Amino acid sequence: MDNTKKSSRSIENGQRYTLIICEKPNVAKRISCAMGSKNIEKVSIANNIIYKISNDVTNYVIISSKGHLYTLYDKHKDRKVFPVFDLNWHPVKDDLKNIKLLETIRKYSEKAENFIHACDFDLEGELIGYNILQLACKNKYHESLRAKFSTLTNEDIVKSFRNLQSPNPNMAYAAILRHILDFIYGINFSRSLMSSITFKEMKFNITFGRVQSPTLRFIVERQDEIKSHVPLPFWTIKGNFEKDNHKITLVYEDGKCNNILEAEAILKECKKHDGIVSEINKTKEYLGAPYPFNLGALQKESFRLFKFSPTFTLRLAERLYLRALISYPRTDSQILPFSLNFKKILKNLSKISKEYQSSVDVLFQLKKLCPHNGMQNDPAHPAIYPTGNKPSILTSQEYKIFDLIVKRFFATFGEPVILSKTILLVKVNKYIFSLSDRKISCYGWSHLYKPFYVLSGQINDLPELKIGDRLKNIKIFHEQKFTEPPKNFNYSSLLSKMEKEEIGTKSTRGNIIDILVKRCYVDLNKNNAILPTPLGISLIKYLLKKSPEIVSTELTKIMEGYLHNIELGTKDKTDVLDEIIVNFLESLYNFKINNADFGIENFKISNYPTNKYNHTKVVLGTCPTCQKGSLQIIRSKKTRKRFISCSHYFTTGCSLTLPLPQKGFIKYNNKACSHCNWPIINIFYKPSTTKALCININCSNKKKHNSNII
Repeated sequence: MDNTKKSSRSIENGQRYTLIICEKPNVAKRISCAMGSKNIEKVSIANNIIYKISNDVTNYVIISSKGHLYTLYDKHKDRKVFPVFDLNWHPVKDDLKNIKLLETIRKYSEKAENFIHACDFDLEGELIGYNILQLACKNKYHESLRAKFSTLTNEDIVKSFRNLQSPNPNMAYAAILRHILDFIYGINFSRSLMSSITFKEMKFNITFGRVQSPTLRFIVERQDEIKSHVPLPFWTIKGNFEKDNHKITLVYEDGKCNNILEAEAILKECKKHDGIVSEINKTKEYLGAPYPFNLGALQKESFRLFKFSPTFTLRLAERLYLRALISYPRTDSQILPFSLNFKKILKNLSKISKEYQSSVDVLFQLKKLCPHNGMQNDPAHPAIYPTGNKPSILTSQEYKIFDLIVKRFFATFGEPVILSKTILLVKVNKYIFSLSDRKISCYGWSHLYKPFYVLSGQINDLPELKIGDRLKNIKIFHEQKFTEPPKNFNYSSLLSKMEKEEIGTKSTRGNIIDILVKRCYVDLNKNNAILPTPLGISLIKYLLKKSPEIVSTELTKIMEGYLHNIELGTKDKTDVLDEIIVNFLESLYNFKINNADFGIENFKISNYPTNKYNHTKVVLGTCPTCQKGSLQIIRSKKTRKRFISCSHYFTTGCSLTLPLPQKGFIKYNNKACSHCNWPIINIFYKPSTTKALCININCSNKKKHNSNII
């Protein structure tokens, strides 16, 4: 938009303006740069930056909400009161910064003539803007206009403000009901649990979650399968053969023998017989290019390659989004629409590095640029893609995610990988042995995805063979093996399980796993396997005895279906709320009338938190030193002092350890230091005394982070 010579100070002199509500400070800054160019005035009010813009079209005031400013509270302060249904939205308690920010928004809303909702275009973003416009700005949501953008490039921002839409109340209603649903199920079942447990010396809270508890059930049931597994022996038969000085290993085609006598009999009959080639089948196998990333696929690939947790991956992706390097990451879509200017993005990416340039040169030689899109679509945002902007300064973790997204973007346009596949069947006496050989005829998209893709499977160097050729029998032998139990869940497989069972959302699934760790219901071993603790096992066993339906996926699926229908506008929110309350009351009634003994009082107190200031383990993300392990808050068994250590201390020898204050309750909110990018933790000494602490002892900005924030 064109700029004028007006000073933005005219906004203070009685001129009307449009109030723009954003979700994050970086978004507000980028919108101001895109909309105002040089005519921008920055005003700091109670540590909140307000952007004021004047141009030849209208005046703007841009304010960032910094996330949720309102939260649900019940009117009953007594935790013994339940069920609780009387809920209200209130400003987040005990946060003076939020209160001052709301006062600033109210002040500017009084003189605003128009309102623009520019929070993230998803359910949570819609709710943040809805609450601010309805509560702080006094019922202005339905009068506002909606800005929708998937990247924070100047081009996309200007385009979105030229094409403002009416708000979608159904999105807001779906988000509101999701919060209400999680609240009434979580708080009421948690209070019911607490009222039915005898704690003896133990003084920590047991909590229930609508998605959290079924997810914990997956982990507990998987552990039950592993423990109850009885290894059964079986025997495989292999043969070493030779042809023209080429050694060939063949496998008995029927697979395995269930007893040693059968295996010995086959060995005896094959021992003195050469192999005769009976069949050669040659085919070509085509491996299509991978789909573009949605959030779940990015999180799973990030864990596979870098061992980053889903929450940490999302946090890194959001940083890249806020720097206008990638599109909005919270998406379910596997589709890159043709409305995107693929050639322009690729040209800009080619300027970043020679490696990217060579990949772009390969793509520009193709007849047409057509992404290999998947089936999943998200009406709000496309699949994740790089914008083409050149990054300035990135941490090593941020660069890994950026590089992964760029190369996945390249790979989606690539040609198929072509494999020449040969299936060889060899007859030894009356038994058939086989071998499957694969060779790469065309590397296709796999070159564009280096080093993140490795072709799996056995690739052999076979000699030229024809039917009837004789293979010299060197040795026929059998190997005893045992059936194996299923593997414990890790971050990737648990995300896949939650997606398959349709519980949680793209944005919350990773956080649910982190909550289970923080609640001490599950633990992570050195191989990143997720294991249930005795506390988590006991909790699920108890819930299954009292009311199995509340930890079933069916209940959660039904609720998710309700919320989806509200968002689509096919179901009335009042009817849904009535159904939710009825289902909840029935579940709570069944929960209360069934009695079962909860064995928590038999646990060893030393294994679990005994007061509100201690946790067994808090995971703070990937170790910045070795880039492999996880930073964990642990307590010394000998001294009982707590400190931070890398989880790979005993595996790779990473010696990173960091001191911690020995008093106060530690809480980690997935925030990073803006100066050094190390994790920030909050230390709660009393309800009114809290400190934010950067854990990096060498952070040059240390004094700032150690100051009181409340």
